[in-house]
Amino acid sequence: MDDTPIQEVPVYMHVVRYFLGLLLLPITLFFMWMIVDPREAVLVVCFGKLWKVVDKPGCYAIVPWGCSFHTISTKYVTVDTDKSTISDLNGNPVVVDAIVNYHVVDPVKAHFNVESVHDFVKVNAGTVLKAVVSKYPYESKDPSQPSLKNASDEVKLQLAEELRRRVRIAGVEVTLFDLSDLYYAPEIASAMLIRQQAQATIDARHLIVNGAVEIVGGALEGLSTKGIRVSETEAAKIASNLLCVICSDGHTHNVLPLHA
Repeated sequence: MDDTPIQEVPVYMHVVRYFLGLLLLPITLFFMWMIVDPREAVLVVCFGKLWKVVDKPGCYAIVPWGCSFHTISTKYVTVDTDKSTISDLNGNPVVVDAIVNYHVVDPVKAHFNVESVHDFVKVNAGTVLKAVVSKYPYESKDPSQPSLKNASDEVKLQLAEELRRRVRIAGVEVTLFDLSDLYYAPEIASAMLIRQQAQATIDARHLIVNGAVEIVGGALEGLSTKGIRVSETEAAKIASNLLCVICSDGHTHNVLPLHA
């Protein structure tokens, strides 16, 4: 859509405005004052043509006849996209919520190109959120693969860039688009919790076993260094007993063989 340019108002239209102003002077003097606050812009439309854009704070006198005034706020706005359930890259439903910070940088586009700039940003933010979240898994075993949990900066950047592209037509600059809530949907949360606990147990076991092997190796090497010779059978028993003690969940008990 082409931008709406500031247009010249024909002289005869101004003559009509001023004639009405003189004819209805008391009313004109009462309604001709326009106040522009900081972080605001006022679009003056005269007989259907964009005549002025006033964005400097102050008090202005404009003959109101034939003119309409549209105030556009350029303050920073924060909007919540509301929680929504989205399928991630692996097809798992996740509940996602996000916040968007933006402000109007072109009041003309914000007023003439869209019906409601705030609704326009919110609807597009929800669409972008669904599109981007579906490109990533919730979490990944491979550290090199980005996921929603460990690649927040990458996801944030992609969200903001895509939303900027969509709302540029509305004269809006997006400064932040970040996830505020992220978790598995209730229908699969319990199953995913069990899976996470199982994975954590496996990882812990790997750590314990690797540490036990290093301890056993160090013990046998220490015996050899001190000149204590052990046979292969005795070394195997020592390794077995140490591994049993180190890797066991509970307390270990000594067992002595009884010979008849």
